[in-house]
Parts: sequence; C-alpha cells; structure tokens
Amino acid sequence: MSNMKIERHIFDQALLISLPARTDLRGGMTSLDMDTLKEILPDFSIREQRIYLMTKKNTFFGIHYQEEPYRQAKIVTVLSGTGRDYVIDLRPDSPTFQKWESIELDAGEPKLVYIPEGFGHAFLSLEENTMQLFAVNEKFIKGYSKSIRFDDPDIGLDLPDVDLILSEQDRTAPYSREM
Repeated sequence: MSNMKIERHIFDQALLISLPARTDLRGGMTSLDMDTLKEILPDFSIREQRIYLMTKKNTFFGIHYQEEPYRQAKIVTVLSGTGRDYVIDLRPDSPTFQKWESIELDAGEPKLVYIPEGFGHAFLSLEENTMQLFAVNEKFIKGYSKSIRFDDPDIGLDLPDVDLILSEQDRTAPYSREM
C-alpha cells in the first residue's frame, strides 16, 4: 500500500505529491508506486526520464516548455540535495497566465511536482551536488522545445541575488513578449 498522496494543488492542474519515506540505521528509502501514480495522474505516462546532477549551488535551468503538437507534462523530484522548482502558467487563456509558484524540494523530505502541459518549468539548485529526477510524457523534440528568459519581467521569478550558473540557451532566451 502506497502512502503517496496529493499534498496540494498549484494553480488548477499542477500538483505537489508527497512520497512515502522510511528511515532506519541503514539510511532512508522512498518509493514511487506506479499504480498509485496512475490513479493520481491517469493521463500521464512516462516516455523519457533524465537525471541531472548540479555540482554547484545556484545552477539554474529554465524557463522551459515544449510546443504543440509535442507539449510535455513533467514530474520532478530531487534524489539528493535541495532545489527550488518553479511552475509557470503559460496558458494564454488562463486567469493565472504568467503567474508562477515555487516549491522547495529536499531529498530528505521526498516529494514530487507534477507540471502539466501548457506550463513552463524552471529549477534552481540550492546546494552543491543536487541531483534531480525529471520524467516527461513526451520525448524532447528539437524545434518544439522552447525557452523563456530567466529574468523575464512579465513573469518576474523570485530568484536569489547571486550570479546564477546558466546555459547560453537560458542566458540568451527571448522574453515572453518577443515570442
């Protein structure tokens, strides 16, 4: 029996899901019960998984999304370390368009974030050697994968006042109003 459960809704469709955890003198264990995940997210099936290792604190990925007809839904968790996960509503007809929420993910308190199609995603490592597990329902399709600049003023992510470690793609991505 899984103790996986929805902890809270983020906007109307994104979710924060708590995962069961057990610790003893050997360490800790958590599980991702695929049957329970299917009950919580009946239309989500994993097509691709990635593991990212951010060796440095303040490594930032995002804001990323994939366009029609290959839009992606995602689940994200951390396997080690801590990070701040950002969920950005990019649905033009939504009352929360360009609004965002952030969730701190800590490997010591296993949770995952479900980011549905139509939402952007970003992630910031909060300590060295943060490892993130990222699963999507649609494979990466070159030409349909898009980025919005991390400091887009129309979105206004709350980011620390430090030198972020960014890819060239994220540093030079267009602002949302240029798309």
